[in-house]
Amino acid sequence: MPQPGKSSGRFSFFGLASAPSTSLSAGANPDPPHLKLESDRQVYRPGDLITLTIEIKNPTHLSSLLIERLCFECKGIEKLDTQWFTTPKPTPDPKQRRGEYVFMDCSTSTIVSNQIISSGATKTYVVRALLPDSIPPSYRGTTIRYLYYCRATLSGQFLILEKGHSLGESVQEFSALEARIPLQIWVTQKNNGLLGDEGRSDGIVPLTTVLLDVYWKEMDTDSEWAKVNDAFDEVEEGYESSRDDILSVSSYNPMKEDINKTFGSSLSLQSFSARSSTRGSLYAQGRPSISSSMALPQLSVTEVLNDPTGAEGVIRGRSYNIRLDDQVLLRFSPKNSDSTYYFSDMIGGTLTFFHEKGSRRCLEVSITLEAKESINRRFVHPSRRHSPTITKIHSDHHEVVADLVQTSFLFSIPMDGPMTFSTSYVSVQWALRFEFLTTPKNVDWTRFDHPLLIEGRDKCEWVLPITVHAPPLGAAAAAQTRNEKLFSIEPMWIRT
Repeated sequence: MPQPGKSSGRFSFFGLASAPSTSLSAGANPDPPHLKLESDRQVYRPGDLITLTIEIKNPTHLSSLLIERLCFECKGIEKLDTQWFTTPKPTPDPKQRRGEYVFMDCSTSTIVSNQIISSGATKTYVVRALLPDSIPPSYRGTTIRYLYYCRATLSGQFLILEKGHSLGESVQEFSALEARIPLQIWVTQKNNGLLGDEGRSDGIVPLTTVLLDVYWKEMDTDSEWAKVNDAFDEVEEGYESSRDDILSVSSYNPMKEDINKTFGSSLSLQSFSARSSTRGSLYAQGRPSISSSMALPQLSVTEVLNDPTGAEGVIRGRSYNIRLDDQVLLRFSPKNSDSTYYFSDMIGGTLTFFHEKGSRRCLEVSITLEAKESINRRFVHPSRRHSPTITKIHSDHHEVVADLVQTSFLFSIPMDGPMTFSTSYVSVQWALRFEFLTTPKNVDWTRFDHPLLIEGRDKCEWVLPITVHAPPLGAAAAAQTRNEKLFSIEPMWIRT
């Protein structure tokens, strides 16, 4: 049996000789050829031109390599988890899998055929294709995936000269070789599926399969670009989910009333809930029921614009007064004045507490940076109807603030997203979630030496939606400067 060749690159795959030639006097099989597929960029945008190189190397010194067929394909696939979505039954075609839809395809029968590579030589081919203007971002979610990949397949045989310079030849076949790489797609703010003015989605997933035109040429030659004849095929039966080596990225949707109706989101500046329990903290297990005789505290949030005239050089920003019943419990001042962020951005802010201005006191604070994957109610599986949203927490912060007048937190947006985006099936949204644990209303403070000794607790929540985009081209330096601004995260203690 032949020994596998050594890897020539990250995406190289090698074949094994299927059977030794009967006329070889040495009794040894030649080393298998090397096949490598590389892309010219790490990230692409809709409408970009993708350029890939296919390298075929004949490592042997005693035989020539006959390329019988060199095939190329490029696909974009939407994959639904049938446990989360109601999907139609697949067609009788065995190549069509349930929950899979090929929205972008470029399957070619043959790019190159019947060409010979001499011993020890290498041939390189260049392939180009233009991406559609409207496609979803690469995304590996819990319920849905948007995957892109390119694949090259090589089949052929060795032509081995007997006794060196003899005119006789023997044929040595090898198993077909395959090289496959993922394509990473980032969408821009203009084509991330946000709802239009009339509340309709822009439709970033094509309704019918888009067939790409592919052009190729041999590198380092004077040959002209040639168009490859398309041979459309559905998703191949040999496609394996375990090989979906796609980096997760995405982009996101503003919190509008129409998308809330479609996906059922609680991300709103006025979104809140309140609970009351007899005892516990934010990390206590379970959520005790609320007594029907106890009035729930009402949480509301008011946006406040800072006055820049008080001090020279102060930039006008925004803050949020968080009220519980009629009392301003605290104020949140975000680090950045807007709610739009990019990959690797720092996100945080300052919490200022008004302990002495009301009957309540904030005892504990819990803050999380989370991304939500919400399924459109029209397509959700009946078994998931009551839980169509999946939440992933990327960062969290918990602090006891009973003796603090001010504190801060700082998170980092993951460098690979996902971005905020929306399709007809799902919506991916980001938010900062705040949970406050406070003392009950109208407490007799003379009975307690410290607020933490009070047994009763009221728990309230507030969600601040944010938008996360992929960084624009040439904006890496600006993003770095934005994150290098001085920002103190030290708490400020109450002096007694």
